[in-house]
Amino acid sequence: MRQYLQVELIRKIPLVEKAESHLPVFTLTFAYAKDQKMDIRIDHGDVVKVVVPNYRPKSYSMSAERPGEFDITFKVYPGGRASGYLDSIPIGGTMSVFKHPACNKSRNPGSHVGVVAYGVGITEALPVAAAELMKPDAQKVRLLWASKTMGDTFWHDAIDQLKIQHGERFDVVILLSREEKENVLHGRVSKELLAEVFDGRWGTAVGGDNESERDNVRFLSVGTKECMKMTDRLLVSIGYGGYQSKYALLR
Repeated sequence: MRQYLQVELIRKIPLVEKAESHLPVFTLTFAYAKDQKMDIRIDHGDVVKVVVPNYRPKSYSMSAERPGEFDITFKVYPGGRASGYLDSIPIGGTMSVFKHPACNKSRNPGSHVGVVAYGVGITEALPVAAAELMKPDAQKVRLLWASKTMGDTFWHDAIDQLKIQHGERFDVVILLSREEKENVLHGRVSKELLAEVFDGRWGTAVGGDNESERDNVRFLSVGTKECMKMTDRLLVSIGYGGYQSKYALLR
C-alpha cells in the first residue's frame, strides 16, 4: 500500500537566477518527523514522488538527504505544473510525497564509471557520482555535463570540493551547446565525443593502453527520456553493446 509522508518546506535557496537566456533553479529543503523514514537510496537513483494538486504525481531526485530532512533541486519551467507547484510552496508550507514504487534498481559495480548529465539532470547525476566515489571498487569517476550555457550550470563549489577530496579519481567535463568558452567543450553529445571523453581519457578503447578494464566500465545517463535513449544508442555504437545489462551502472 502506498504510504504518504507530509513534509514541510524549511529552506529555499536560489542557484540560478532567472534571466533572458536561462530559467531559474532552486534547492528546496523539506523536513519530516525523525521517527519516519523515506527509505530512498540516492546512490541507486531512487526518486521521490511529489503529489501535485489537481495533477499527476511527479518524480524528483533527492539532491541530498540528512536526518529528518532532504533536498529537491529543480528548474522552474514556464507553465510547468509540477515545477510551478514546488516554486509556489511558502516557507512553512507542506506537501505530500511518497516513494516511487519502481525504486528497485541494483548497482552494477565497475572500476571506471562514466556519468552523463543533461541540463538539470545533474541533480541526480552528481549525487550518484559522489556516492560512487565513496565505493572502493570505483577507481575512476568521470562526469560529462551537457548544458546550454555556463549560466545554466551550478554546484561549482560542490564539484570543486569533490575534486579536491578525490584528486585524480574524479573529474568533470562541461559541454555547452549555445556558448563557447575557454576550457569548455562546445557542441552536442555524439558517439565521437563519448569515445573521446571516456575511452580516450581512460585508455579503455579497443586497442587502448587500458583495454583490459573495458569490461569494468559502467555508464549512467540522466536527462529526458529522449536524451537517455539517445545516449544508450551512442554507447552501443562505440562498442558498449548490451549496455543496459552489462555496462549499466544501475539496472
